[in-house]
Amino acid sequence: MDPRLLEAVQRGNVIELQELLGANDYLLERSCLNDSSETILHISCLAGRTEFVKELLKKKADLAKRLNPDGFSAIHIASANGFVEIVRELLMVNSELGRLKSSDGRTSLHCAAINGMVHVIKELLKFCPASKDIVTFKGETAFHLALRNNQFEAFKVMVDVLQPHNIKELLNVTDEDGNTVLHLATAKRQTQTLKSLLGGQGIDIGTINVNVVNKIGLTARDMLDVSQKMQADAGDFMLRELLHGAGALRARELGTVVDVQVTRISSTVSESLSQNSEHFLLKVAKHLDPVKHYKKLAKEVQQAPPGTQNVLLVVAVLIAGMAYQAILNPPGGIRTEELEDGTVYYYAWMASGKGREFIFFMASNTIGFFASIVVINLIIQEYPLKSLLGLALRCMVANYISGFLLIGPTSVSITRSALLGIVIVVSVDLIRFSFRLLRRWSKKIREQMLH
Repeated sequence: MDPRLLEAVQRGNVIELQELLGANDYLLERSCLNDSSETILHISCLAGRTEFVKELLKKKADLAKRLNPDGFSAIHIASANGFVEIVRELLMVNSELGRLKSSDGRTSLHCAAINGMVHVIKELLKFCPASKDIVTFKGETAFHLALRNNQFEAFKVMVDVLQPHNIKELLNVTDEDGNTVLHLATAKRQTQTLKSLLGGQGIDIGTINVNVVNKIGLTARDMLDVSQKMQADAGDFMLRELLHGAGALRARELGTVVDVQVTRISSTVSESLSQNSEHFLLKVAKHLDPVKHYKKLAKEVQQAPPGTQNVLLVVAVLIAGMAYQAILNPPGGIRTEELEDGTVYYYAWMASGKGREFIFFMASNTIGFFASIVVINLIIQEYPLKSLLGLALRCMVANYISGFLLIGPTSVSITRSALLGIVIVVSVDLIRFSFRLLRRWSKKIREQMLH
């Protein structure tokens, strides 16, 4: 913007402005090259320079549609500040400016209602009555905004001006939260507004739907209950009487409406669950996939520095050794008992009786042992002779399980069956390892013979 224009506005010198514009026909155009810049018209409206606005509109009327960096046009600025003469001049040039929205979705009527500029409201509704129907991005009418900002006079003026029109629908509009003006007036304990809405001056009885349920399931009567619980007020009795006299009910007292809503919600939830249950179970199973987690752990171990791997190996071997020793010599020692058929039965002293101490001790000992074995197995994956080390680990695990069965409170038949199963598994593992070893040796022998 040309600094000479700004200085002229600050001094309020219209003659200086006329001279500047007369000397350079393109001065205003050049000052508006940046689409997001603040124009001289914005500044004139902010300063309340009516004569400047008249002169600027004569030279370049389309300046009135430009938004400043904050997203407001000239008429928004003038309306918010109560410059009714400037608002009138702008509307005389183009009455559709009353419908122009700011970047946050507000019209000049919204700005005037928020700030209680009653004279501006009259002018806006006179030149552009259609602006009354425009709502913000949040679904708020000018009535909502006036009450939300405690501007009762602005609310009253809008009701008086629009009374010849059918304002019943407008007063029952709900915002994005499902609140009508009655919800807002009740929540803010605006006694004058409630009297007006429920059959007072300017609004006929029955105009307001007193039992609208908002999106969190509250009527205006519920809103008063909530306000009372938060902080009681001496005027709550009058508010309650006004609502009761108009037939306002709590949501739970509406009966059929609430039941229908609950049934609809339950049906939706049930349908959603039936459609998504299989998908949910598949996601859970995928999340709990032990193979996936084992591979993730293996990757972490392989990426760890060699020093860290060595420390982990030493700690895991120590823990596994201590846990294995607890099987060979549990607390209290091992007792022997000869059965009638001559079989010698071994059991830990802790396993006698109910064996609660044995179960608790061996459960924690077994967890520690197997966790250590897993760590050792992860580390040795990059070691030479990993197959042979793996076989040794599996045999050690078999010995641990065998020892546990032998000294535990299990019957002889169960112990023998379990031991037989372990022997079979270890034998198969040993045969598989031997076969792989023989195949490797035979391959090397063939290679040597070919060379």
